[in-house]
Amino acid sequence: MDGFINNRAPKRIILIFILMLIISAAVSFFLAGKCADVIVAEQIRSGLSFAGGGKFTGAPDPDAVAKGEELLRRYSISEDLLPSVMYSYRSVRKIIFNSLFGSLSAISALWMIISLRETMKIFGTLEKLRSDCLKAAYDTETAITLYGEETGTIHRVCESAEKLVECMRNTSFKLSKEQEMLKNFLTDLSHQIKTSLAVVRLNTDMLSELDDLPEEKQNKLSEEIQLNLDAMETLVIEAIKLTKLDTDTVEYRIELYSVSEIFGLAVKRISPLMRKKGITVKSDLPDDIKLMCDKGWLCEAIENIIKNSADHSECTEITAELTKDPIKTTLAISDNGRGIPQEEIPKLFDRFSSKSNDTRMYSSGLGMSIAQKIVRGCGGEIFVYSEPGKGTRFEFVFLVH
Repeated sequence: MDGFINNRAPKRIILIFILMLIISAAVSFFLAGKCADVIVAEQIRSGLSFAGGGKFTGAPDPDAVAKGEELLRRYSISEDLLPSVMYSYRSVRKIIFNSLFGSLSAISALWMIISLRETMKIFGTLEKLRSDCLKAAYDTETAITLYGEETGTIHRVCESAEKLVECMRNTSFKLSKEQEMLKNFLTDLSHQIKTSLAVVRLNTDMLSELDDLPEEKQNKLSEEIQLNLDAMETLVIEAIKLTKLDTDTVEYRIELYSVSEIFGLAVKRISPLMRKKGITVKSDLPDDIKLMCDKGWLCEAIENIIKNSADHSECTEITAELTKDPIKTTLAISDNGRGIPQEEIPKLFDRFSSKSNDTRMYSSGLGMSIAQKIVRGCGGEIFVYSEPGKGTRFEFVFLVH
């Protein structure tokens, strides 16, 4: 009943049915008149033929019709007499009209009943589909039933709804995964900041409350405060960078640059850390190998990889190689450190996965994740090869376009 009241299609079918009845009445009236004219005219000819001596049961004979006209001329009765003046005309016309109109009305009514039935069946199926979609909106595990014939429109609509629900499932899964990652990220970030803040607060309290501290002790506490403040600043800056990379809000300026130039810039920026840790960086990269990339961001990715080796590998030397073949351009950065166990390599690019033993907190724990996202944003990938005791090799691989 709701399908009938709330939809226009059934009402249109009824309006078309009424229009068909009106047209049927008009057509029946017109045809009934024409048929009555023919039938009554034939009756007049039969009567004239009988009056002229023709057989009552036989077909009108032209000669008999002519004789009948001669006999009845004084009564103004002839073959040309209008059928409509005859007494039987109206009854003949009425019988024909009723027959025609009744037949056409019955056909129209049958069409209306079948059309309404099929239309309401379609609406019923659509209501079931609507119910499935509403359930799927609140429970993505709900399956959409595929109604109708396999090649029919209703079936295709159901398939489209099923694909939409599948997209919702995937989106829901991704959102859940992102929420979990965000939760873990914020937990780790807050933990890192709280650790630094605790050191800063403790050292500040000691400096303010203990007046008789030796100058050497005061300098050490001040240095620890500064180191932790620098670490927090680095952590916040890299967290902002990673957020931009995660949300695809970074606009890369892709141009053709020398890889050797970019690597040299990265080494120059991180050279104070290398000198402090006593690490040598060796590279003799060809200047003619160029790459379509964002110079600033790729420089940061290289810097993060070198910094990771300096902070965590306990290496004394880092080397770089640059090769190009018809398929790819490869920048390999290797260290002679302690290496990485195979089971730890898949976790290497996770946020805060790197745990440094360096109490001076050079590492924020986000550099590797940032480096991977930058390289992927520039159309490349980072591969890691390592063996405990034999160092680690990072390869930046960019396919040649």
